[in-house]
Amino acid sequence: MATKSWKVSVITRLIVSFVLILLPIYLLGFYIYNNGLTILRKEISNSMVSQVSFYLDNLENEIDRVQLLQYELINDRDINRMSTISKVLTNIQQVEGILRIQNRLVALKNSSEYIRSSQVLIPDADKEVVDNDVTEFSKERFNVIKAASEQATTNIVYLDNSMFLVTPYPTSHITSREPIFIINTQLSKEVFEKALRSMTNSKDEGVVLYNTSNGYMVATNYDNDFHEKVKQQIFSDSPAISENAKIITVDGTRYLLAYKTSDFFESVLYKYVPEDAVFKTLEKYRVWFFIFTALAILVIMIYSIYVKKFIHKPINRLVLSFEQVKRGNLDINIEHEIDDEFRFIYRNFNSMVKELKTLIDQSYKQKILVQRAEMKQLQSQINPHFLYNSFFILNTMARTEDYENIEKFTEQLGRYFQFITRSAADEVPLEKEVEHARVYTEIQAMRYSNRIKAYFEELPEEFWGIVVPRLILQPIIENAFEHGLGMVKKNGILTVSFEKLQNGLHIIIENNGEIIEDKEMEFLRNKLTLNDKKEEVTAISNIHQRLQLKFGHEYGLIIERGDKGGLKVIISIPYEKTMV
Repeated sequence: MATKSWKVSVITRLIVSFVLILLPIYLLGFYIYNNGLTILRKEISNSMVSQVSFYLDNLENEIDRVQLLQYELINDRDINRMSTISKVLTNIQQVEGILRIQNRLVALKNSSEYIRSSQVLIPDADKEVVDNDVTEFSKERFNVIKAASEQATTNIVYLDNSMFLVTPYPTSHITSREPIFIINTQLSKEVFEKALRSMTNSKDEGVVLYNTSNGYMVATNYDNDFHEKVKQQIFSDSPAISENAKIITVDGTRYLLAYKTSDFFESVLYKYVPEDAVFKTLEKYRVWFFIFTALAILVIMIYSIYVKKFIHKPINRLVLSFEQVKRGNLDINIEHEIDDEFRFIYRNFNSMVKELKTLIDQSYKQKILVQRAEMKQLQSQINPHFLYNSFFILNTMARTEDYENIEKFTEQLGRYFQFITRSAADEVPLEKEVEHARVYTEIQAMRYSNRIKAYFEELPEEFWGIVVPRLILQPIIENAFEHGLGMVKKNGILTVSFEKLQNGLHIIIENNGEIIEDKEMEFLRNKLTLNDKKEEVTAISNIHQRLQLKFGHEYGLIIERGDKGGLKVIISIPYEKTMV
C-alpha cells in the first residue's frame, strides 16, 4: 500500500521550530554555562542546604536523645511509688523520694543545654516535683498538659509559647484511664535562638525554625511581616536552584533560601541570605544573562505562537478526548480540518473508541456472567452441609424422650432451613446473615451443652443493611464446633463478637480448642489463596473467595491464633449499604 502523502507535514514543522528555538539558545548557553554559572550557583546553594541539614539533623538527634532519657524515668522506682502509694508513705519516705526524683530531674536537665527545666506532675501525691523546687499539684495545669500531649502529632508539644517534651504514664494509646504521672521537660527557646545565630555571618542573614501546624517560631530576629512573606514562598512553586534551595524576593530584595523540613518537629528550618552577598563572583555574567534572556524570550514567543497553533491545539484536543474516554464517555467523535497526521490520528482514534465500546460491552457482560456462575458454584457447596447431622440429633432426642428440647430444636431447625430455602438470592442483609448464624449456634450449643458454651454478641444497628454474600458466617462457626472444639471434653468456649472499624467491620469467631501450631496456621492461610481449580475448595476458602468477589481483594478472611489458644477467624467487610 502506498504511503500517505501529507499536504502539510507535522514532522517538518516540528523540526523547523525545534531548530529555531534550539540554535540561539544553544550558542549562547554554551558560552555561559561553560563558564560554570550553574555549577557555581548549585555549589553555593548546596553548601547552605548542607549547613541547614547538618544543624537540623543534630538538633533532632539531641532532642530524641533527651526524650529517650525522659522515657527511662517512667521506670523510676520513686516516681512510681509516689504515684501509687504516696498515701501510705511516711513524711520522711516522701521527702527522701522527692529528693531522689529531683536528683534525677537535675541529671536530665544537665544532660543537654537545650533543656530549661524538668518536672514530674504526680496527682496522687498532690505534688509537682521540679528539678529545683516542689510545688502544690495543679489539676488544671495537669489537664492542660495532658490534653496538649494527646492532641500533639509529633514528639514536641507546643504550649504557652514554649516547646515541651511530655511523657504521660500510662499513655492514652495504652489505656483510657487517667495518667498516674506526667514527666514534662521544657526546652529552652533562648538556647535554640543562640544556636540559630551561630549559623549566620551578618545581620542581613537569618535562620528560622517554623512549625507548620501551629505557627510557633524560633528565629534570629522576629520581623513577623518579613517571615510571613518568606514562608509563603517556601511552599510556592517558584523555581528551585537545587533540592531544598531557591531564590525568593521579599520587599524588592532577592534572597537565596535554603530549607529542610522535619517530621520530628513538624517544622521547617530555613536560612536566607541576600543574593548579592552570595553571588558576587557571578556579576560578570549579568550582561550575558540579559542578552540570553532577551533572545530566549523572543525565540520562545515565536516558537510558542507557531507550536500552539499547529501542534499544541491538536494534541491538546486529542488529550482531552482521551480524558473523556478515561471517564467513560465512549460516544466522543473528533475531527481535524487540515489534511495531515492529526487527521489520520483522529480518524483512527474514532475507530478505536467505537471498537473499544463494543469490546467493553462484551467483556463486561461476560465478566458478570462468570462471576455469578462462580459465586453460585461456590455457594452450592455450602447449602447441603448442615442437613446430614440434623436428623441424627432429632433421632437421639426422640429415643431419649426429650420432648421439651425436641420442640425447641425443631423450631430452631425450621428457622434455619427457612433461611436456606426461602430465597435464591446470592446476597442478604448482614443482620439476617447474623441471625441465621445465631440460630445455628443455638442448635449446636444444645447439642454440645455438656461441654461447650457459646457466646454470641449483638450486631450493632449501624451495620444493619450492609449487603453480604449468603452463608459467610455459619460455616465458620460449624468449622469451629466440628474441628476447633471437636476434641474438647469440657469447658469449651466459642465466642462471636463484632469490632467497629473506621470504614468497616470485623466479625470475630474464636474458640479455645486445640492450640494451633505455626505450620498448621500457615497451611490454613495458604488455603485462603487457593487458585488451583483441581483442588477441592474448602468452606473457609469458599467464603474468602466470595467475599473478595463481592468487596475486593483488601477484604475477606483473616486467620490468627486466638487469645485462648484456639483458632480465631476474622471476617473483614467494608461499611457500604446497598439494596439487596
